[in-house]
Amino acid sequence: MLTIAFGVIALVLSFGFPVPQEFSAFRLIAAFGVMVGYQAGQLVSRFVRPRPKRFLTLSVSVLFCCYFVFAYAQTLKMGSANTSAIVNLSVLFGLAFFWLGFLLPFTRIPKELNILSSKAIERFAKRSGD
Repeated sequence: MLTIAFGVIALVLSFGFPVPQEFSAFRLIAAFGVMVGYQAGQLVSRFVRPRPKRFLTLSVSVLFCCYFVFAYAQTLKMGSANTSAIVNLSVLFGLAFFWLGFLLPFTRIPKELNILSSKAIERFAKRSGD
């Protein structure tokens, strides 16, 4: 359920990125990238428990995410419309969101969302039961 929620959030966040009108399907790549990155991050987070390794993994994820966002912006600024540029744009866009999703399990965000959703379900159950 959280994976889908992060995918929807990424889809909304992707509207903040400048995407050419003819490539609006890139927004789906963002949602898919975050969902796959979140699942991969969950697998890796089970093996990386000690503090220094977690910090290193988190910092490398942030670095990669920022690098791919910057590379996407630079490639978009070049304005080339050939096939290889389009493929590069889609890969950079997907990888930026993949690394964003990858770093999520190393933060408190999933735990806080679980707590928030359980409280919302509990209140909804009380309200519908009355």
